[in-house]
This record gives sequence, structure tokens and C-alpha cells, in this order.
Amino acid sequence: MLLVVVFSILAPTTFASVDTFRTILSTQAVLALVALAALLTLVVGEFDLSLGAQMGLAALLVPGLCANGAVSIPMAIGLSVAATTCVGFINGLLVAKAQVNSFIVTIGTAALISALVLAYSGGTVIFDGVPQELIAISSTRVFGVPLPVIYVAIAATAVWVLLKRTPYGRYMAAVGGSKDAARLSGINTSMVTISTLTLAGTLCGLAGVVQAGQLGSGNPAVGPAFLLPAFAAVFLGATAYIVGQFNVWGTITAVVTLGAGVAGLNLLGLPSWVEPAFNGAALLLAVTATRYLRGAPL
Repeated sequence: MLLVVVFSILAPTTFASVDTFRTILSTQAVLALVALAALLTLVVGEFDLSLGAQMGLAALLVPGLCANGAVSIPMAIGLSVAATTCVGFINGLLVAKAQVNSFIVTIGTAALISALVLAYSGGTVIFDGVPQELIAISSTRVFGVPLPVIYVAIAATAVWVLLKRTPYGRYMAAVGGSKDAARLSGINTSMVTISTLTLAGTLCGLAGVVQAGQLGSGNPAVGPAFLLPAFAAVFLGATAYIVGQFNVWGTITAVVTLGAGVAGLNLLGLPSWVEPAFNGAALLLAVTATRYLRGAPL
């Protein structure tokens, strides 16, 4: 609210408008989906640093597969989401079964995905032959509400139900709290970890589909840049609603907050480096605040 008030005063003709807020919500949909994926992994006590790369992979595969009518758009979407789901599954196996630290596993996975993206695209944007119908995935509005906002609302509600209204969600929280205690309680910690990382991969695939629809092309450079703001949103979200805990609605609110801040700074004409600086500062403040609110000594 403070950001909205400040930027509405500083840029009243550009920031304080319905179109601006609609644009913020629509453009932040991809980040929201990646942040929900990061939220799931953090709940089970793991860091997946390949989430941005996974999203970028799907965002490249969708237009690449359906270009020049090679496959239908639904088939391209299905194959792209399946690819990131498989990546998440492999991450889960290496973390849960091979007992490799999730940092190491997902850094390696991200590097491999980056290599695959470059090999597939040749380092160039894929736009030749991409059907215009792909753009409808992200540009269509239902009663004035952009479809990406609806996608996020459905995904966020599903993740909230999963975490708060199912036994599986309680298993996830138990594994994140203490794997040894969860294992002694009879929880299959390996299964929970593998399935959670797999689900995170699916969410990243869906985020990539939305991104492809927004761009109308396949850009090999998109993806990794979403990792930092996604984690910033999850940690910032832990300072609201359920203080000191990772939660869905706090994460979504944080995504909107980051989006409003970046949009306001851009409308004021500040240089492009301000965006990563803003996201980085938000992450540092969020982690510090979350640690303080949990009662940990600073």
C-alpha cells in the first residue's frame, strides 16, 4: 500500500491507473507461478536453484515445438510441461535417493538446462513460424480479467489447499521441520521430497507456457532472471499473514508488491539496473525480517 501511494504521488498520470494495475498483475503471473514452485520446495526444506532455468526451458520449447505447425499448440504445451516435470523428478531422485545436497543438484541441473536451451535455440530467438494463436494463452481476458491472473488464482488456491487441507501438506511441513523426526513418525520422506520437487517442475512448466504466450516467441535468455525475485517473494511473503512461515497468500502479496515497486521505478525513468537491485534488496530484507520474526537471534 505504501508503494502504491508513493508512486501514485510521484507518477500520478502513469502509475495510478486501472490499466497499470491490470498490467502489473498480468506481467507478474509468471513470477507468481515460479514463486509458488519455490514455496513448495522451501516447505520441505530444500532449495531448487533450477526453477528459473526450468521455466525458461518450457518457455522456449512451446514456441519451438509448434513453430511451422510441427505439432499442435496443446501438444507443445503438454510436452513442455512434461519436460520440466521430468527435470523436477530427477532433482527429487538425486536429493532424496542419492542424498546429494539440493544446492549442488539444482545448480548442476540449471547448468545442464542452460546448455540444452542454447543447443536447441542456437542462441537465437525462435519466432519464425510461431502461430499467433499462442499469444491467446496469455492475452485473452475473461470479464476484463487477463487469463494469466486467473491461472495464478487457480494455482495458488490449489497449492493452498494442498498445504493446509490435505495430509500430504502436513507431511511436507513435517519433512521441512525435521526429516529424522518425520521418518520416525512413519512418513516416507523420500517420496514427499521427490513428489514435491516434481510438482515444482510442473508449476515451472506452466509458468513457461504463460511466458511463451506473453512473448509470442521463444527467447533463450528468459528464465534464470526469475529465480532471485521468486525467492525474494517467498521470503517476503513469510513476513505477512502467517508470520515467520512460508505461506501462499503472503507469497502472492509479495509478488504484487515487487511488481508494483519495479513498475513504479520504471515509470519514473530509472535505469534498468534498478530492478535487480530492488529485488536483491527485497530478498535481503525479507530473509532478515523472517529470521527476526521467527525469534532467531540476529
